[in-house]
Amino acid sequence: MPDKHNGMNNEKNFKNTDNESTMYIPGDSKQYQQNAQQYSDNYYGRNVSQQNQHQPNYGSQQQYQQVGQQQGYQYPQNGQQGYPYQNGQQQGYQYQQNGQQRYPYQQGGQQQGYSYPQNGQQGYSYPQSGQQQGYSYPQQQYAQPQGYAEPPEPPQPRKRRRRRKHRSLIGVILRRVLLSLFILFLIVFGIYSCTSLSLINKMNFVKDGERTRNSDAISRDYVQSILIIGTDGRTDDERGRSDSMILVSFNTKTDETIMTSFMRDSYVDIPGYGWNKLNAAYSFGGAELLMDTIEKNFYVKIDNYISINFVTFASIIDSVGGIDMEISDEEANEINVILQNEVNEIMGDVPNADFVPEGGKVHLSGKQALCYSRIRYVGNSDFERTSRQRRVMTELIKKGAKNAPSFAKKISKNALPHLTTNMTKGKLYLLSLKLPFYLKNETKQLQIPVDGSYTGENVYNSDGSYQSVLTVDFDKNCDVIEDEVFSDKK
Repeated sequence: MPDKHNGMNNEKNFKNTDNESTMYIPGDSKQYQQNAQQYSDNYYGRNVSQQNQHQPNYGSQQQYQQVGQQQGYQYPQNGQQGYPYQNGQQQGYQYQQNGQQRYPYQQGGQQQGYSYPQNGQQGYSYPQSGQQQGYSYPQQQYAQPQGYAEPPEPPQPRKRRRRRKHRSLIGVILRRVLLSLFILFLIVFGIYSCTSLSLINKMNFVKDGERTRNSDAISRDYVQSILIIGTDGRTDDERGRSDSMILVSFNTKTDETIMTSFMRDSYVDIPGYGWNKLNAAYSFGGAELLMDTIEKNFYVKIDNYISINFVTFASIIDSVGGIDMEISDEEANEINVILQNEVNEIMGDVPNADFVPEGGKVHLSGKQALCYSRIRYVGNSDFERTSRQRRVMTELIKKGAKNAPSFAKKISKNALPHLTTNMTKGKLYLLSLKLPFYLKNETKQLQIPVDGSYTGENVYNSDGSYQSVLTVDFDKNCDVIEDEVFSDKK
């Protein structure tokens, strides 16, 4: 077959070894090799970057390479762009059949790449020593930038460490001290409660009798009042007459303890008995009738009472070791008269026992203090008598507060069994808890009727006899009681 290459038309110039028309092989021609070498030197001898500027696309699918000398491009099948060789090895992108692009990574002069699985997921292929590493793209085309990497997993929230609280030494000591004080308080409170309840259980409790109450009588939540009734009875069963009537009121608004004495000769209306002296109410109907009489005439509400007879009163004074009083010579003489005529006989002593030699500051025993409280014929009669009674009670409260342990022990044995009250054990226990605070109150004394609110008169009885009484201005005295006892301001 005639050859049309290089203008060689004469087939005689070529040797035919198989009796067939011979195909011209360009590589066999020296001229062809020289032309190819010249073409390669002219084209590939220039800088690759200059070639990319002038000739960005190459349509040829031939690959040119010469190790260590030439730098060329590998062309894909469909005319895609090729990439140069460097350091004797090929660097560039290898295209698949559908035009996807591979991304090379060069390391140690060898080609490096990534291999992608069929479902679009990224996979990694690790090369053997000296072998090519690369990526294999699936058939589906992905528009991913060069050097694409899967995003990192979102950071997991870090578990927060709890800070350990450092306890200060002062705080630990303070807590221990407070705990110790609290435990000590519970112990003291328990001892006090047990002692109080044991004393309360020794008192003589009675139920309230029938009452005729005055609905208009004055009362306040911050005032607790107890009527102390001193009788002239010699025994617990003997009612006698109410020798002294003192309303003891504890005002928590003013922090005061007010002792209000009601004079025994006050001419009052006794419910169910008509007009008579105030002390007659007790002899007619006991403590209930006396409280009703005070409520009706002086408009002060009274719920509770404690009654004390002669012997019990003297025992209470002796329980605190006696009291110190400033007395006159006349008062000392009157004490001796009462001892001789009445009290020593009640106490089982000789008539002239325990006389007071003279006036001045005198230490009075129980029966001497009782005689002092009953003096009527020295000074302004019954007015000074009630004043002396309040003085004795004031000194008793002070002395009892100072000698509480021994006082409680002695009074529980000698006096409490002879005290009579209508207060429940619960009320008395609550009162005992408040009593230490009440003992710190300021003491105020009040006498009813007040000066300028009464006149002395003689009234005649149905049998023709008469008696000296005090006619009272009740409205004026009720106002004084409301202002002094139930005040909410000092």
